[in-house]
Amino acid sequence: MNTKTIIVLSVLVLFLFSVAGVITISGQEPNAAGIPFPAGIKFEITEPGHPWRPPFGVDRVGRSCDVMVTFQSKELPAGDFILAGIMNGKEVSRNTIHLINKPPASGIINGTEEADQFTFYSVSNPDKKDITFSGRPLITGNIDHLVLLFAGKGKNPAELARQSVSLRPFEAEAAAIPDKIINPVDLGAILVPDDWLLLTGGQKAYLKIAALSRKGNIPGSGIMAWYNSAPQNKVNEQMPVAGEKLVLKELSLPACSKVLTNDILNVSIADAQGKQLWHKQIMVMIVPGHQEWPDFGALFTKLRYDPSIINIVNGKNDSLDYNNTWAPELKDLVVFFPNGSRFVFWRGTSYIPVWAGKYNTCLSYEWAERISPNIGFTDCPEPLMDKELRYSRVEIIESTAARVHIRWSYQSCDFNYKVNGDLPVEDYFFYPDGFGTRVLTLRSIPEAEYELAEFIILAPQAAFPLNFVPREPVDIISLKTGEKRSIQLPEADETWKKMSDPAVYRVRLNKNELLSAISFNPDLVSKPLSVFKPFYDKGFIVTPAYWGGHWPLSRGFNTMAKINESIWAGPSHNSLMSWVTNRPKPVRSTISETKDAFGTLKTMKEETWIWLIGMSNGNDEELRHIASGFATPPSLQLDGAILDPEPKVSDKRAMQLVVEKKRVLIKIKPASWCVNPVFELQNAPEKLKTVNLDGKILDPSRYAWDGHIFWLSATTDKTLTLELLFKE
Repeated sequence: MNTKTIIVLSVLVLFLFSVAGVITISGQEPNAAGIPFPAGIKFEITEPGHPWRPPFGVDRVGRSCDVMVTFQSKELPAGDFILAGIMNGKEVSRNTIHLINKPPASGIINGTEEADQFTFYSVSNPDKKDITFSGRPLITGNIDHLVLLFAGKGKNPAELARQSVSLRPFEAEAAAIPDKIINPVDLGAILVPDDWLLLTGGQKAYLKIAALSRKGNIPGSGIMAWYNSAPQNKVNEQMPVAGEKLVLKELSLPACSKVLTNDILNVSIADAQGKQLWHKQIMVMIVPGHQEWPDFGALFTKLRYDPSIINIVNGKNDSLDYNNTWAPELKDLVVFFPNGSRFVFWRGTSYIPVWAGKYNTCLSYEWAERISPNIGFTDCPEPLMDKELRYSRVEIIESTAARVHIRWSYQSCDFNYKVNGDLPVEDYFFYPDGFGTRVLTLRSIPEAEYELAEFIILAPQAAFPLNFVPREPVDIISLKTGEKRSIQLPEADETWKKMSDPAVYRVRLNKNELLSAISFNPDLVSKPLSVFKPFYDKGFIVTPAYWGGHWPLSRGFNTMAKINESIWAGPSHNSLMSWVTNRPKPVRSTISETKDAFGTLKTMKEETWIWLIGMSNGNDEELRHIASGFATPPSLQLDGAILDPEPKVSDKRAMQLVVEKKRVLIKIKPASWCVNPVFELQNAPEKLKTVNLDGKILDPSRYAWDGHIFWLSATTDKTLTLELLFKE
């Protein structure tokens, strides 16, 4: 920590069921601790620990307070700040507060680790004058006062301030976890509420339970759990709760129903006499039949979402039934990949496509959002406002063993469904390796300014950003040098803005997700103009970046600028970083007289941009290789085929050939790297007999062929010889 920085250190402690009170110490002269306090010190107890702040779930037991610390001085005093607990006038606990600038790279505080129990992390920008540290200490003992002390160098601890508190005599929490995590989309669902349990029919789960008694031992206490549908299958195990000791336990549950679609899981802690000390009910969403999905391909379906939709009308919530909200013919579209990734066009996102992760969060690359001119529009004109799907449509153009092509067309509308006549169309071409292209073609008035790219994480209801957003959600990897910068939230270090060459962006959807969303544009040299700032509430940092509950699904909300209670009733989104109008150079651009969306003939500009996108667990070098091959395709030497007049089709990440013989020899010469090349073969026979790579017959798992598209699984920086032998 830089002792030359002006540091502000004040203590704000918030306990459950506490009475508000403030004690202030001020004055220019050193106090009993030997420290000058020019601006004073406050010790304030106001309300329960903030629900948006860590720790969460079972880690919250015993941590019913938020502690914010600020101390104003030219340098941090030599010594220790101490938090002491008092009961009936006697000190019963004493712990040193450790102050560090930021959470560890692994993420937000893990409340169960002993080393973190009294470590306070900086939650505001260290470059600002006021530096705030926040923690939630584990206080297991029964106390009636909390005291702040300081032990100066060579001096005994001196009391700075104290305040009465009232802690719960008994605390407990439980979390239900499936024995196997399955992507909700694979169960035909999406964004299942974070505090629900999602299971397939007959699946088992287990409970994590934490309990704490501050009023002495509870001998013979036990934990019980049962489903409403099967109370006869109650699980009952001993869980002795010792006074002032945090007790942790895991409990295996019986299999859920094989036929029901919903259930309730009951969890109860009782004493030896059967008196209930604590009880919780957990909603259970069950998918009785396991639907079979393609290994690779696209199809229409209707994804399940059980809660009602928030719909604010005249300031009141007139909720909607999800199953009867859109026209019956409108469906969702899912693209499936062999690596387990899922690309989804959901009615609830207004068909804005997202990568749907295994751990119930999603990632959007954004859309064409009109920035200006927007005179006469209410709120932001963008497709997320099209909740009724008046303009947004999605269709499958192609879905074969070798390639999937999806087209999404939409208009940017405002809060009242007013549109501007511009026509965006996005084409997505995908291959079995989990990579593809996003091709955005935008027809607009020449003076229009659009934002085209932003990384946005979607989350289910009751999911708090500080609990699932990774500490470093975005990596920026230089294509040329391999230099990497990781974006930390809240962002303080902006050295990544100095990187001047094209970069591969890796975006993590969830701190538990193994696959990451990938984005690369070889014509994009400029870096994002904006890393979104965190939200604060009552002095606490409550989000790592922007948060909004007005999308997806929810209706009647304007674009938000602060947190609200809608987090408990609907999904939300978290914007990480944006290029705003800092766009890449289009690959095509024309201006002509043509019709707009209203059918009016006018001067319109049509531009096209192409991004390489994907969902992958590839390391930095692997990502650079595939980006390099996309930016500069290999040269080809052909026998039995000739190059098409337009051989490079970057829109489709493919090379076009015209087949002349049943034996085609292709020498692939990478400019740098070649990763999983794709060939469009015109006039080719429908069936392949054999595929040889450098003289060896390839197993069919190494390639895909649909009679027109050939995709090869191969990574090389050296010349490869590919032989395709077709049947008569």
